[in-house]
Amino acid sequence: MEQAADITVSEVRIPFRDIDMHGHMHNAAYYAHAEAAVAGLWRHRPHGADDPVYFVRKSGCTFHRGLKLDDLACLKVSVTRIGATSLSFAVAISAEGAPVADLEIVWVAVDPASRQPVNVPQPVRDWLKSFLA
Repeated sequence: MEQAADITVSEVRIPFRDIDMHGHMHNAAYYAHAEAAVAGLWRHRPHGADDPVYFVRKSGCTFHRGLKLDDLACLKVSVTRIGATSLSFAVAISAEGAPVADLEIVWVAVDPASRQPVNVPQPVRDWLKSFLA
């Protein structure tokens, strides 16, 4: 399980481009960093010949406090649900040990040609089980 801890945690130093006129990180930047953290985990998944593509079906964020320029944010990804055709991820963002934001991102598996929902492949489902919160 040591490997799982390594690929579920990432850090980002908040860049100037993410800061608004009030000195806080733009709300949309929280989603961008959370999606990058999920992508960091996702690149380790098992690949198959007929893998579906995944679209965001739903996302949400609860803000606890704002990040500022040069803050070092820690992002922790976990899987909260493995459905037949969907996957739910939670991304907890913290800085200096204090909660900053909690995001939920729900993906749906889709056939690349028909764009219709399909089942998440079993090897991916099995792999994701080790990351269930």
